[in-house]
Amino acid sequence: MQHLSYRLKGQPISIWVAETESDLEQFRDFVSRHRILGFDTETTGLDWWNADRGFRCRLAQFGTGAETWVIPVEKGPVFVEAVRWALLRLEWLVAHNGTYDLHVVEATLGISMEELAPKMWDTKLLAHLVDPRAVKERGPGLKLEELTKFYICETTAEEVKGSIRELAKKYKTTKEKIWKLVELFDPDFLLYAGMDPALAYRLFQILYRLVPARSKSQGLIGWEHQLAHVTAKMERAGYLLDVQYAEMRCEELSAEQQRQELIARTFGVDNVNSNQQLIDVFTDLGVKLTKRTANGNLSIDDDVLSAISHPLAASVVQAKKAGKWRKTWFERALNGRDSTDRVHASINSLMARTSRMSISGSIPAQTFPSGDGYVRHMFLADEGHVSCSIDFGNMELRYLAAFSRDPTMLNAFVNGLDLHQITADAADVARKIGKMANFLTVYGGGWAALMEQAHVDEATARKVLEAFARTYPGVGAFGKRLADEAKRTGYVYTATGRRLPVDPGKWFRALNYFVQGGSRDVTARALLKLDAAGFTPFMRLPIHDEIVFSFPKADAREMAREAAKLMEFPVQGLLIPADAEIGDRSWGSVLELEESKH
Repeated sequence: MQHLSYRLKGQPISIWVAETESDLEQFRDFVSRHRILGFDTETTGLDWWNADRGFRCRLAQFGTGAETWVIPVEKGPVFVEAVRWALLRLEWLVAHNGTYDLHVVEATLGISMEELAPKMWDTKLLAHLVDPRAVKERGPGLKLEELTKFYICETTAEEVKGSIRELAKKYKTTKEKIWKLVELFDPDFLLYAGMDPALAYRLFQILYRLVPARSKSQGLIGWEHQLAHVTAKMERAGYLLDVQYAEMRCEELSAEQQRQELIARTFGVDNVNSNQQLIDVFTDLGVKLTKRTANGNLSIDDDVLSAISHPLAASVVQAKKAGKWRKTWFERALNGRDSTDRVHASINSLMARTSRMSISGSIPAQTFPSGDGYVRHMFLADEGHVSCSIDFGNMELRYLAAFSRDPTMLNAFVNGLDLHQITADAADVARKIGKMANFLTVYGGGWAALMEQAHVDEATARKVLEAFARTYPGVGAFGKRLADEAKRTGYVYTATGRRLPVDPGKWFRALNYFVQGGSRDVTARALLKLDAAGFTPFMRLPIHDEIVFSFPKADAREMAREAAKLMEFPVQGLLIPADAEIGDRSWGSVLELEESKH
């Protein structure tokens, strides 16, 4: 048995590493003395869905804030069984980003998420409830290293959580590849692994106390853990990939990129991604470049290129676009699929300052072009199924109307009037500009943003927003109340009891945070209701105010009706409706059906 030790602010932490089967007796004795332990796994990568292609769990770690055990499950069945026994025996587990570990355990150790999720405490979720701000927003962040630095010890964050960088150097590889290459009993690796459950355990003790009383009293802790389990089941199901379609798009985009790069070479640009080459060539062509980066260097970004009226600029933009689309969407999906051609998204159920969900990994759905099925066509409903999208109608604006109690806005929704036209008529502008003004209010934008989006002058932009304020005075009054609350306390609380920090001097954003956070909770509530009703096996992705489904073709209409009914939700007496669209087999067909109706 190996024994490693670490001192955290003078406090000793013992790390025991089981090397032989006889060492497992002491491990079992340790587990038997606790009801709750920190838990973590070390694996060969992040692709937990590829257990049949070589993905494996290498270590499993358990511990308190002062003592941890590292079990080398890679050594064989006896060690695997010891970990399984511990996981099933413990009443509670504490992990950071526990969803990943649930996937790992299910894929490699044979214990289903349904068995372990109910007793999992996730410190990432707790951290968000305490303070959702990223480090770049002057918050604590949500990663274990960031939280360790902020709440526990800056030195430990650097020495232990940051040590993986040094470990990669030691093996002359990268952080992404070290997990497969590092020797199982490397002391640096074992220290890194052994500290994870101790840090998660300590974070849990700190963060649970810091979760606002209002959040606790309204059940947000349990709610967010249930939601994380629902989205984890959606991740596990995956989305069927049309491999032929994705490969075809890759070939087309690659050919387009090469064609545009060939044109660029005729002007002397060998590498369209070389800013210096582009600056030199455009300068020689007599193009005056004025925009500069934060460092003071000349900028040649897409906005600059798009404003240059020259064939070279157009070719560079198109070449970059083709390359980016190919790599970001199609190649990522092809490279991320499992042995059954399913792609598994990373659904972050609690992200952003306002708590809005995000989707990353092999299906970065929130980056797909809006109003276009080009990318979405590569995702298919299951065999014998059709794709269905159910989204909420004007969710954010209805949520705003419900809480602001503005009579004109409420009347428009209750009586089916065109809110965007009402705003447009009040400002004497086109409907699309009125629509932009309505949504900018929800998203916290001002006249400058309206100028840019609507391509109007400053006077017009100001006039439209002034007309909005006159037409819906209840919205302004409600926004002022929230801003005053934020100025007084530094926070705004959503209707569900979620505390969202507002930066000093940006108090006007309190309205945006309230509406965005509350609207996200409407979607979250819908996911929980759908899960309780047995719809989760048919759910594929949640995207803001939309949920995408794969329904059996024969039952699609009835199931879509039932799902939409479950999703509908009255807020302060105002219904937020849900509308279903059923397409053919590809997800893209649903979007094209929606567009054809407009």
